[in-house]
Formats: sequence, C-alpha cells, structure tokens
Amino acid sequence: MLFILLALFIIGPIAEISVLLAAGNAFGVLPVLLACVFTAFLGGFLIKMQGLAALNAAHNDLQTGRLPVDSVVDGALLIVAAPLLMTPGFLTDAAGFLLLVPPIRRSLARIALRMIRARVVRHDDLMR
Repeated sequence: MLFILLALFIIGPIAEISVLLAAGNAFGVLPVLLACVFTAFLGGFLIKMQGLAALNAAHNDLQTGRLPVDSVVDGALLIVAAPLLMTPGFLTDAAGFLLLVPPIRRSLARIALRMIRARVVRHDDLMR
C-alpha cells in the first residue's frame, strides 16, 4: 500500500505536468488555463449539488430509521473528488469527474468495503 501511495505522489504529478505541457503545446497556454479554471468551477458546482443530494438522502434515511450507509459512503467519495476537481490538471479532473458518476462511485465503494473486510478478517485471524 505504501508503494502505491509513493508511486501516486511521484508519478502522478509528473504525469499531470506532462499532460498540461502537451496540451499547452497543442492548444496554447490560455485555452489550457481557461479549461483548468472552468473544470474547477464546474466540479465545485457538481460537488455541491451531489453533496446536498447525499445529505438529503442521509436525512431521509435517518427519518425512516435506517442507517445512512450509502449516503455516508457517497459523501466520503465526494470529499475525495472535491480536491481532485479543484487541483489544476486534466488527469486529476478526470479522476474527480469519474467519482461524480454514481455507478462508478458505488463500484469503488464495494471494492473498498471488500478490502476493509478482508483486512479486518486477516487481523482477526492473527489475533486468535
């Protein structure tokens, strides 16, 4: 896990800068800057809308006596998407916008839950 995070923090910025430089060469600096600013504003707007929807869903779940698990997971992944969308760059924007797609968000949530469960089971087995 540490290796993956290290790779993301080293390779990610290098890839992001490479894409920005290539886009700047292909389209010009001003259009690339405007695109980065536009995607940040669009991402902020979409995060706000989906965040409010997740908050309302959590409220409705609580009103009906259900645990707001799906809404909390949606909110957590939206919290991850927000800085990705606000960071200048096309790769981070792509990752952030992917997290705004509910089916993708749910698939990632299922994968994360499976990984957490596997760790808990392994830890439980080690403790016995």
